[in-house]
Amino acid sequence: MQARRTQPAPLPDGRNERSRRTRTAVIDAVLELNQEGELSPSAKRVAERAGISARTMYLHFADMESLFVEAGDRFLNRLAGIGEPVPPNAPLATRLDLFCARRVQVLEALLPVFRASRLRQPFSRALQSNRDRYVTASDLEVDAVFARELDPLPGKDAAAVRAGIHLATCAAGWDVLRDDRRLDIAQATAVMHRTLKGLLS
Repeated sequence: MQARRTQPAPLPDGRNERSRRTRTAVIDAVLELNQEGELSPSAKRVAERAGISARTMYLHFADMESLFVEAGDRFLNRLAGIGEPVPPNAPLATRLDLFCARRVQVLEALLPVFRASRLRQPFSRALQSNRDRYVTASDLEVDAVFARELDPLPGKDAAAVRAGIHLATCAAGWDVLRDDRRLDIAQATAVMHRTLKGLLS
C-alpha cells in the first residue's frame, strides 16, 4: 500500500497575523500606561503608544470598554502566573509565610492597574466583571490554602474569616497600607501577616 502523502501545513494569513500583533500592541500599551501612572489614558494616547492611529485602533476594538475587557483578561492571566503555589498540607506558619509572599508579589504588580481601574469601574461593566473574577479567584486560592482552618468552621464564621482575609489581602487594603500609611513593602507585609494569623489562629 502506498503511503499517504502528508499535506503541507497551510501558510499563516499575513493579515490575521498583523491584526493579532496590532491587538497585542494596543493591550500592551494600555497596561504599560497604567503601570507608568497614567490612570485614564485617552484612546489617542493609547494609539500613540501602540504606534498606530486612533482610527486603526477602533478597527480592532469597537470602543474603550471592549479594550478594557481584553486588557483585563491579559492582566488577570499574568497575575495567575506570579509566584509559587502554596502547599495546602504544610504547617500553618509555613502557609502564612508563602501565601503572604505570593500575594504581595501579585498586589505590587496589580496596584497601578487597580488605581486606574478604580476611576472607571463604577461606569464600566467590563471592569466590574474583571473585579468580580479577581475576587472569585482570590477566594478560591484562600479556600485551597487554608482549608484546614476554614472547613471546620460554621458557615457564617467561615464566611466572616474569608471576608476578613480578603480585606487584609485585596488591592484596596494594600493601597491603604502603601499609600495612606506610607509603609514600605516589608512593613505592609508584616501587617498583612499579623492580620491573617489573628484571623486563622
